[in-house]
Amino acid sequence: MKIKKGDTIKVLYGKDAGKRASVIAVNIKKSTVVADGLNVFKRHIKGDGRNKNSEIVNIVKPMPVSKVMLVCPLCSKPTRVGFKIEDGKKLRVCKKCGKVIDQPKVEEKETKKTEKKEGEKKSETKKKEVKKDKSKNSKK
Repeated sequence: MKIKKGDTIKVLYGKDAGKRASVIAVNIKKSTVVADGLNVFKRHIKGDGRNKNSEIVNIVKPMPVSKVMLVCPLCSKPTRVGFKIEDGKKLRVCKKCGKVIDQPKVEEKETKKTEKKEGEKKSETKKKEVKKDKSKNSKK
């Protein structure tokens, strides 16, 4: 499917036509998308008079994928999606600007590794300090 969770979409037609929102969930088998704050319906729930109160609840219902269009995060325009294969990976490409929508997350992984290494060094020094403090207390 060309739309994934976390993408920004624009509704093409219907009661929410022209609105933009982020995707909460995608159902591939039914070809539907659930977007945050779009396709909202009211549901009246009847109370039993004792414990449960009557209320009106807002429900976000799924909409067909054909009704929405992906908004490119790079050029911020609604666009069609193409595919490109690089290094054995299938990447999504914006048809308007021609840039890759799915950026490989190699950079994030590298930064996380360096942060962990720095954090590990700090925790080791703290453990050594605690051991020294315990040895001083035991001598007294």
